[in-house]
Amino acid sequence: MNKLRDIEPEDTETPVAKTKSVKTGKVASATKSAVVGRAARVPRMLIGVLNGSFLTREKLLGNMPFILFCAGLMITYIAYGYHTERIVRDLDSTDSELNELRSEYITVRARLEKIEQQSQVAAGIGELGLKESRVPPVKLEVPKKDLKKTQSP
Repeated sequence: MNKLRDIEPEDTETPVAKTKSVKTGKVASATKSAVVGRAARVPRMLIGVLNGSFLTREKLLGNMPFILFCAGLMITYIAYGYHTERIVRDLDSTDSELNELRSEYITVRARLEKIEQQSQVAAGIGELGLKESRVPPVKLEVPKKDLKKTQSP
């Protein structure tokens, strides 16, 4: 089927280079037409890709389900990459927001502790005209029999 494989080189061509195979030890010679043939195949393949004629070959049509599966995998892989990048960005923004809230919490807690100090409370009530009591509070006890039961409406 392949036209390039069916063409046999002519004996009149001059060899360009001789190489010895490492595995087999055989000497292979490349001819000018073989070198030119390879160079001519590249533009033909490029033209086939550009005009879409390579899509009509039987081998390609037989492998189309696998090719579509690979294309689907590539699209899924790209989408997963974008999804992962978005998650990483969200994690970074959440982490920076958490650090900001933590520092705000520490600042507010320090301010509250300062305001709750007994000396600060005494200074605050002094401005209102109240004085701090020097006598400890007394617990009032009322016997249960003296308590009246309240009726709920």
